[in-house]
Amino acid sequence: MTDAKAFDDYVKEVQKKYVATGPKSTQLHKEAQRFMPGGDTRSATYYPPFPTFMERGEGCRLYDVAGNAYIDFANNYTSLIHGHAHPATVDAVIEQAKRGFVYGSPVEIQTKLAQEMCERVPSVERVRFANSGTEATLAAIRLARAHRRKYKLLKMEGGYHGAHDLVEVSVWPDPNKIGPVERPYSVREDPSIPPSSATDCVIAPFNNTPVAERIIAENHEDLAAIIVEPVQGACGMIPVEADYLAMLRESATKYGIPLIYDEVISFRLARGGCQEICGILPDLTSFGKIIGGGLPVGAVGGREDLMDLFNPLKPPSLSHSGTFNGSPVVMAAGLATLKAFSTDEIHRINGLGDLIRLKFREVLDEVGIVAQLTGMGSLTQFRFTNDEVRDYRSSLSEDLAVRGLLHLMLLDKGIFVAKRAMFSISTPMGEREIEEAVTAVRSCLQEMKPYIEKSKPHLVSR
Repeated sequence: MTDAKAFDDYVKEVQKKYVATGPKSTQLHKEAQRFMPGGDTRSATYYPPFPTFMERGEGCRLYDVAGNAYIDFANNYTSLIHGHAHPATVDAVIEQAKRGFVYGSPVEIQTKLAQEMCERVPSVERVRFANSGTEATLAAIRLARAHRRKYKLLKMEGGYHGAHDLVEVSVWPDPNKIGPVERPYSVREDPSIPPSSATDCVIAPFNNTPVAERIIAENHEDLAAIIVEPVQGACGMIPVEADYLAMLRESATKYGIPLIYDEVISFRLARGGCQEICGILPDLTSFGKIIGGGLPVGAVGGREDLMDLFNPLKPPSLSHSGTFNGSPVVMAAGLATLKAFSTDEIHRINGLGDLIRLKFREVLDEVGIVAQLTGMGSLTQFRFTNDEVRDYRSSLSEDLAVRGLLHLMLLDKGIFVAKRAMFSISTPMGEREIEEAVTAVRSCLQEMKPYIEKSKPHLVSR
């Protein structure tokens, strides 16, 4: 007989231990609640009962306010490709900061970083900087709208493209509201998103070629753009399938619709991003995360004719401003980071990603726990389900409680991962760090297995 309470009671025990062993974080969280709602200022980094407060980072290690050390597999949600305080990046930031943070005028280093990106990315002929991945996707969509004189966007169910109204649709929609897979409903993420966003955002299923192709055909006259992540990040590091991406390119070309890749996360996978790997090029690409070297950054790049809609030398041009666009300190950090991110290093950390997925698979089989491992290259995520996960709907079968427990238990073992049990590998890591993570995961799964057996026997393979 299944004991539904056994697992929940165990989670409470683990949380109680977590609170007891982190009194300083407990105190800081209480103080933070006096000035910030829930003591929180970034939804992605909150987890119950409260997040551990960190004090410093060095290489692939993080140190909390109590002095405990962790191997950092979160890397600020994939943005720290060289880990913390990379010497070349730190030197570049200090050198620039001594000359001033920002001037309100162009600086040469903007051109240098733009040149680096244009030389790296096959489809990028011109680039323009912003302050976040959110701003980058917003700018890309604005370019497409101005080019097409159309205003609807086609995005994929489960796709996350930042925090602006048009794309905050069907990211993590309520399963009871998503409609049939043949015609997915556009579901607003929360009541702050206007109903017009749902009307203007057409949803297609990810990795479902025939259905997505039909939806594009039915809506092509109204579409300004098609936007897709080559690896769906927030949905759990799900790679796009080759035939699906080829269909998107063919359909976009057929109807004259700009195809936008959101490579804010996937740019790390090759020197020229995921588009270099797949060989299928977009018209526009949004960037963020690693191109800022750990500082806030975004960029949009692509075909010269589309990017020229922002060209002030060719009026009337679109306005695209921002107090910190192209900040010299950020440009210096980004250029130093990309210069240090060689093809050899990319291959090496992608190889470590292959290794960690292989080792995790062996541990799951050894312990007898059912889970899938999604990811590509240096990115990996656990999914506790029997089902193959290839899109948002297939991810709905996963057990989020087990995933959350694994995250919390790994902290106690000195492994810091994103709360969705996502592992991101940085260049300071080697096989030693992989083995430490594998050992910690094995220990956690062994500890929780008796409670999974009692409450969730479908997740036990033997």
